[in-house]
Amino acid sequence: MTTVLLLLTLLIIPLSGCNFRAVEPAPLTPTTVRVTIDHGSPVPTLNVPASRVLQIIPTPSMQIDIPPTNTPDGACPGSGAYSRSEHTVAAEIDYAAKIVQVQHQVQWTNHSGDAVDTFVLNLEPNRFSGVVTMNGVTVEALTGEEIIQATAFELTGRRLTVELSAPLAIGCALQAELSYRLAVPPVGTGLNALNGYFGYTVRQMNLGHWLATVAVNRGGEWISHDAVQIGEQIVAESADWDVTLIVNNAPSDLTIAAPGQLDRPENAVWHYQLERSREFAASMSDEFNVTLQDAPDGTMVELYSFTEASTGSTSGAVDGAGHALLVAVNSLGMYSDLFGAFPYPRFVVVEGDFADGMEFSGLVFVGRDWFRGYTGEPGGYLTIITVHEVAHQWWYARVGNDQAITPWLDEALATYSEYIFFEEFYPDLRDWWWDFRVNSFVRSQSDYIAASVDSPVYTFTTVRQYINAVYLRGARMLHALREDLGTDPFFDWLRRYSEAGANRVVTPDIFWSLLTPEQLEQTRETRAEYLTDSDY
Repeated sequence: MTTVLLLLTLLIIPLSGCNFRAVEPAPLTPTTVRVTIDHGSPVPTLNVPASRVLQIIPTPSMQIDIPPTNTPDGACPGSGAYSRSEHTVAAEIDYAAKIVQVQHQVQWTNHSGDAVDTFVLNLEPNRFSGVVTMNGVTVEALTGEEIIQATAFELTGRRLTVELSAPLAIGCALQAELSYRLAVPPVGTGLNALNGYFGYTVRQMNLGHWLATVAVNRGGEWISHDAVQIGEQIVAESADWDVTLIVNNAPSDLTIAAPGQLDRPENAVWHYQLERSREFAASMSDEFNVTLQDAPDGTMVELYSFTEASTGSTSGAVDGAGHALLVAVNSLGMYSDLFGAFPYPRFVVVEGDFADGMEFSGLVFVGRDWFRGYTGEPGGYLTIITVHEVAHQWWYARVGNDQAITPWLDEALATYSEYIFFEEFYPDLRDWWWDFRVNSFVRSQSDYIAASVDSPVYTFTTVRQYINAVYLRGARMLHALREDLGTDPFFDWLRRYSEAGANRVVTPDIFWSLLTPEQLEQTRETRAEYLTDSDY
């Protein structure tokens, strides 16, 4: 997610994302719901015609035939065949009421290294009061001796913990059935003003981080971080998604922006398949203007924007939509060359009807204010934010990290990728980028006191400290590392990191382990200057 100032002269302190209200972080108070499961009461199902239900059955191409590991013979018949989680979703959306009824099936194989007696998912919308209603949860896993079922579930904040009747062995798989209701909140009121990627306005409805994801299990612990307003706290494995959106009470010309392979079995039904994705996000409106252009690698880049993106409501008739599309096309092509091929045939850029930007697998939001403020010159935030969010297709979507504990692994790399873009396409603006983006905010030690680049989000008491340390000093650190190593070895290192971390959730030791002993010595002083933990 990108964080910047709207106008330098106003010195407005930004929040997490591209938000510009001078609001200090406030603690989020999660509510807790605990339910003991009566197995005589099945999970409710959506009232969907049979012809539509058939559309959400995963296709054979999504099956991954690998044998289970570390499992006694016969312990998990028919199980252990999936290296990634598989999500099959039927979402019935009342567009007018902004209500979403979700029927969600998850297949998960235990590759954690230990038997587990709970199954944990993260349901991000429950960070907000009054949004989520859980209708039911069931789990079933077939082992050689018994059927494992859910005995109870508890939803506290984003963490949904399902207690199992018996431990699930390594290599065994389970299937969870979730039923929940989402009351999508309006954008621009209270905390939701900071999270417009999940919310609605009079002309747009955004569904970002709306579906449950399987929590990462590391060292026997399920990872679900406390929610705060500084940065993000997402940790998500890559998974395969099969999502059917059934939209009722909507304008006849409704357009949906979403990544993946699209099928339209019926007029009000959108069916998507998206593999190796951290999540599935979508945006819908009846006012979208859609423009398309091929990237150099053949990816079709699609821009979904509103009228002001082309007319410039504050700057006269300038084509911000055209510029954003060109920037997305060029940066996607360049990053594919540098860091590895973009994995999808389509890439979606959406003008968000909120003052922010946000990344998802295969889709990014660029806030409306960047389009409205575009002057026709490349030196500005429309360029910066667009390329930053495109870079997150590698530093978040491809290579995952713990965004609460090691946020620099995606944000510092995405910020420095902005500079790489200007260096290639607008070399005369290289010094401008450093001054405008970095030096104007990080001038002296007092701007980042007690805040190393590798600090967790919970270290910071203000968002300004977080941005200066993680984004801006992070970009300075990467540039210094490039000078230590030389340009060619530096970019070779980043590409190898992108390959090593593809479809994983990595930790910093993976990043540094790809340097030779000689390169570690070359970078020793830089690491000591910028990092708390520089002993690799």
